[in-house]
Amino acid sequence: MILLYNIVNLILYPIYCVILFIRILKKKDNAQSFIQRLGVIETKRPKGKLIWMHAASVGESGVAVTLTKALNKLYPDMIFLITTGTLSSAKILETALPANAIHQFVPLDNIIIVKRFLSHWKPNLGIFIDSEFWPCLVSESAKKFNIIVVNARLSDKSFKRWLNGEKLFNAIVSRFKLIATQSLIDLKKYQTLGCKNVINLGNLKFANKKLEVDNDQLEELKRIFQNKQIFVASSTHAEDEEIILQIIKDFKKDKIDFYPIIILRHPERRNEISKKCRNLGLSFTLRSQNNLPSLEDDLYIVDSFGELGLFYSLSYITFIGGSFKRGGHNLVEPAYFNNIIILGPDMSNFQNITTEMLQNNCAIQIFDKEDLAQKILFLLDEKNKEKSQELIDNARKFVDNRKETLNNYLNEIKKFL
Repeated sequence: MILLYNIVNLILYPIYCVILFIRILKKKDNAQSFIQRLGVIETKRPKGKLIWMHAASVGESGVAVTLTKALNKLYPDMIFLITTGTLSSAKILETALPANAIHQFVPLDNIIIVKRFLSHWKPNLGIFIDSEFWPCLVSESAKKFNIIVVNARLSDKSFKRWLNGEKLFNAIVSRFKLIATQSLIDLKKYQTLGCKNVINLGNLKFANKKLEVDNDQLEELKRIFQNKQIFVASSTHAEDEEIILQIIKDFKKDKIDFYPIIILRHPERRNEISKKCRNLGLSFTLRSQNNLPSLEDDLYIVDSFGELGLFYSLSYITFIGGSFKRGGHNLVEPAYFNNIIILGPDMSNFQNITTEMLQNNCAIQIFDKEDLAQKILFLLDEKNKEKSQELIDNARKFVDNRKETLNNYLNEIKKFL
């Protein structure tokens, strides 16, 4: 099966190149990511043992940073290579990784390119984060060194698909020496698909440290906002903004006393959301213009990377973006900042955490625009302060009680070093 896959990928190589070029035009890739995906490596491999981690995008990159920093303390002479597939994740890793860590865009899953990549870096251990399994990359890596999966998960959609392709799934995952899942539900899914070298260690995203905050900027923003109750919509996409901007317009008409901040998942969409705001008659300021927010504006748009911690520090209520149609984003991070957390109807990317947090009364889930507007108004009402504080306290306890997860993963990884 893997052989057939490699032959097909060789035939389709010109098409992949065209697709990458189109992604550059759409600003989803750039010249550097383009050449690195094609196997051109400009960085010389440092001497010494090297741990390679593959993290698909932003969420997985946070786990990669946590693991890299923890392993670096245990093995200060080790070299770390982190591969990702998106510009946004690369931007975050620029400043988050220690000095002995290198970022590289993941190569196309083409056997010639993959062999060139592995021949250059010569990893001593490969760690795949979550569930992005490229057949050629996995199979070729397993021939040369041990590979494991950490924080493994399978969405319901992926699980159903793999049930119809169990042989191919096992042809890929059987190459891993260990698969450590993020929940018991994921453990059962892997076992149902025939995996034997699988254990459950919990979700590593609970091990991510509290996001960093620039205290000088925080104090400056606090002076501007004074005692305003801040609503943050974090990591938003177009469908989130369509609903949230309409709510902001309605609240403006009703003179609701709050201040909304929208943090774009993809900052390059700044022109798109700016146009929407103008069409709705909403005034705003863009952070990328080095402008501070104004209380005279209807909202503040954050089109920058790496500042979630800063704005969670200001937030009272946080809505998790991507949760109307895209499976949602990290709902754990705002819990460290004593935020009230609101989730949309689609949290399928984080279903297990979502279920646990809802069962423990750590978050609120809404299902449409009207529901979201009502919940925000309820939480802003001083009469409901006790209920709001209960949600904040429960969320904080939830993450504090799960900090041993990182040590459990480190103990397993040590076995392969």
